[in-house]
This record gives sequence, structure tokens and C-alpha cells, in this order.
Amino acid sequence: MRPPALSDVHRRHIARLRAQPATVDAEGLRIGAQYVMFFAEADLMREHALLLTRGCSRPRVLEVGLGLGVFATQLGRVDSYTAIEPHPGVALLAHDRVLDHFAAPVRVHAEPWQLVSLPAGAFDAIMYDTWPPDGHADADFAQFVAQVAIPCLRPGGRLSFFHSGTSISPARRQVLDRHFAEWTTHPYTMPAEQTPPHWTKPTRDFLIPIATKGGNA
Repeated sequence: MRPPALSDVHRRHIARLRAQPATVDAEGLRIGAQYVMFFAEADLMREHALLLTRGCSRPRVLEVGLGLGVFATQLGRVDSYTAIEPHPGVALLAHDRVLDHFAAPVRVHAEPWQLVSLPAGAFDAIMYDTWPPDGHADADFAQFVAQVAIPCLRPGGRLSFFHSGTSISPARRQVLDRHFAEWTTHPYTMPAEQTPPHWTKPTRDFLIPIATKGGNA
């Protein structure tokens, strides 16, 4: 599959992220001074993994936005695992902590997803969790679904994405309605006692969206 182009805004954004160090402490992952993922999200990621791979005994999984590797650690047996992580420091940390111990074949692309070429119909499940430039989250999501998720999912394959809050925006609902045979959401609330001291998300409430590609799509 030919990858989309990377805009100047995205190039500058990726350059700024890569210029900041990636570090892991007892709470989670920081890029520069900002926490971007927490170990406390493990139960949330477990629900994503279970719902994405339900009924598929050895799924081929793509994760876009590797972070701590928390989602990867929640997967059961997989046929293969592919990740896209544009920050090389984050990718290295995840390799050392998680991916080097995987029983299945692992491949990590240390580039933005817009520059990665992926095979058509290669994946049973895709998890999407990125850090886009300000104001580009919904546009990036629409582009990713149309140009990556739909071509790269097998018929009946599933997409999920990280979603903080209790409702899906109209823009994303339109994308899901347009491209998928069906989609559902599953609520999850992080227990208060599990919330890290430096929690950066606006809420402890999440939705787990699961969108299924049609058989003839």
C-alpha cells in the first residue's frame, strides 16, 4: 500500500517530539516533561485487546502509537505484531521492556504512520493511539481510516482507538458510519484508587470503540 504524504505541519510536529527525550518512571511514559501514557491504563488496554481480537485465535495485530507497550502486553497469542512509533526513543524503550520478549514475530516502524507502507488485507486488528498536531486529530483519523485501516484490514477485521470521554464526536461518527459495516462502543471507568498522581487526561471515563470492516469492503 502506498503511504499518504506528510504535511509540513506534521513534519514540524514530529521533529519537536523527537527532539524531546522519552523516559519511563513508576507512573508511566513521559516525552519531555509531559506524561503521555500511564501503567494504570493497563486494564483499559486489556479491554481494547480482548474486544479487538475476540473470536480470532491467532490475530495479526497492528498498533499505531506504541507508547509504553501496555496494549501489546495485554494481547494473548498473536500470529504477528506490527507497531508504528515515530519517536525512536519510545520505540527503543518498548523493545527493551516488552517487544524483545514477544513469542510472535515483531516489527516496529520508527516513522509517522503517514510514511509507512503496509500490505493490503494484512491485519485482523488495528489499535490507533497517536499524538497528532493540535487541531488535526479528527482529520488525521479520517485519513488513517480511509487510507490505512480499511485497505489493511482483512474483511471482518476490527479497528479500535484510544478515546477519553463518554461520547464519540460527530466527525468520527461520520467516518465510522461511512467506512465500517458496524461499530459499537464499550464504556470503561478507571477506578479512583488507580489514578496516578500526575494523571493528565481530562477524565477517568473512556469509551472503547470497536469498528468492524465489512466482508466485501
